[in-house]
Amino acid sequence: MATDKTLSEGAPRPAGWSRTVNLINPLRAVWWLFTNVRFAIVLLAVLALVSLLGVVIPQVPSAMRGNSLAEDAWLSTKDDDFGALTDPMDAVGLFDVFHQGWFELLLAVTVASTGAYIISRFPGVWAAITKPRKRVPDRYFDLAPHRVRSETAVSPERLAAVLGSKRYRVEQMAEGDSVYIFADRFQWAQLGSLLTHAAVIVFILAAVVSRVDAFSSPLFLAENGTLPVFPVKNAEQMQVELADAYAEFAPNGQPLDYRADLIIYKRGDEVMRCSSTVNTPCKYDGYRFYQVAYFGYGAEVVVRDMATGNVVYRETLPLAERSPSPHIEVRDGDRLLLDETVLLTDNVDTTDGAYRAGLVRMEDGRALTLWQPEDGGELLVFEPSTGGEAIQVTLAEGESAESAGLTVAYTDTVDVPALLVEDFPLPEEAGSGAAGAAILQMNNVVYGNERISDGDGAVYAPPEGPPSLTLVGVDAQPVTLEPGDSAEVGGLEYTFEGSREFSGIDVRRDRSDILVWIGALCIVIGLMITFWVPRRRLWARISLRRDESGVMPALALAGQAPTHANFTRELADIARKAGANVNGMEDDD
Repeated sequence: MATDKTLSEGAPRPAGWSRTVNLINPLRAVWWLFTNVRFAIVLLAVLALVSLLGVVIPQVPSAMRGNSLAEDAWLSTKDDDFGALTDPMDAVGLFDVFHQGWFELLLAVTVASTGAYIISRFPGVWAAITKPRKRVPDRYFDLAPHRVRSETAVSPERLAAVLGSKRYRVEQMAEGDSVYIFADRFQWAQLGSLLTHAAVIVFILAAVVSRVDAFSSPLFLAENGTLPVFPVKNAEQMQVELADAYAEFAPNGQPLDYRADLIIYKRGDEVMRCSSTVNTPCKYDGYRFYQVAYFGYGAEVVVRDMATGNVVYRETLPLAERSPSPHIEVRDGDRLLLDETVLLTDNVDTTDGAYRAGLVRMEDGRALTLWQPEDGGELLVFEPSTGGEAIQVTLAEGESAESAGLTVAYTDTVDVPALLVEDFPLPEEAGSGAAGAAILQMNNVVYGNERISDGDGAVYAPPEGPPSLTLVGVDAQPVTLEPGDSAEVGGLEYTFEGSREFSGIDVRRDRSDILVWIGALCIVIGLMITFWVPRRRLWARISLRRDESGVMPALALAGQAPTHANFTRELADIARKAGANVNGMEDDD
């Protein structure tokens, strides 16, 4: 027992910190994995592949994310593209790659691996920079990857001066009959590789900040209209007013310029007036206001209760639908009696089918009725007259015919901007007396330079006269108004204030921008340091007396530098400038 006790007492016991290290030894395997270069390369390759999939494969629109019904409807549209793979791809999140938990885990592991690599390399790099090895064994001059020998005697002071002229930091050490020189140039360049690795972390951090902190609010504004940026109860509320929307098109239909003149308010006070485009947004308080869309067909309508004088309805409506309407010309010889796009505002059911119908008056006061099948086709043009010779002709698009001594031509079909408004105020005799469905159609309107707003490829001549708005459903007959006109129907006054344009404004805040620039700067600086100013370390031995064997040269140079630095030639050039005779090497200059 005494012996056991003695052995036990004599055995060294691990200290407290050493015992702790021993307890966490299993983490060494994890540390080794995270600091392994091959593992980092695999991580970056996987991250690049997954990111590429997120770009190539359609992703769920941000407006639909979180809405299961909208997501299901969107996903059903991808069956034609991916077939039986649609559901498995959705199950693993390939349609929303950048918002998946496994993608976030991949980012976290990449950051951890890159950080572990930097931490593991930094002490060695720092020691190599601040405490470089200044004396190497003599045998190293025979084994160094870059080395030069010369039998010519040189002066240590001259060699040191040559190195100094090339911006080397030089130190001399005398040992016996030899002088050893250590020269170091661009020692801080070794941090370049760590800087490029740090850029990976900065980029991933930028992605996280963008995900967590980014703000986006799409606004669809009519001219003279104002919308809030934040939910109504936000204490820092901002509002955006569209003072003017502008668009210009080339004759071939290409958009030349979209611009929105904005007024920005904060907590009710005007803080900025600016002009925004797609590439040059307005900037205020960290937010950017981009013009992302333009729509030229809008109508401002006001409805007033004549009994009280109160405005019961005021809206600027985007007429986003299209109502196909025939364009008719009627001539009496050289005299033009009619040149108009006719709105087919009535529906007529017959034994032959359903028709859309419209009525128009010619310059001489005679009326023409137009009928066309609901699904398009030939146009029936006739004059509702019981006496004398009357017009009656059936025309296909592009045709003309003679009837009643006049030439009637169906020149083309124009898609007139229209909108079905479900909650439009209606008079008592037109419906419920509160709100119901009405159709609004706007004729004689063209935006852009010889090009209509929606860019359908058609080219139209500029309209003659002001646009007109036709209200269908407020009275027994359609009500047509020009800008500023009003019509009273059943105690309600309908006013067409005029056509208006719309702009889509995207309000964004993304404070990750600065991180992206920092990451890009780290990569650029790191690569420039690595490839343009690589670190060079040079050791020199100058023998003042040759040994008895005669094998020790008067000058021996050895150095370390990346392969692309062509350091051997640089050593030979340094030796020549110091006065040594170096054969078999070409001057680097």
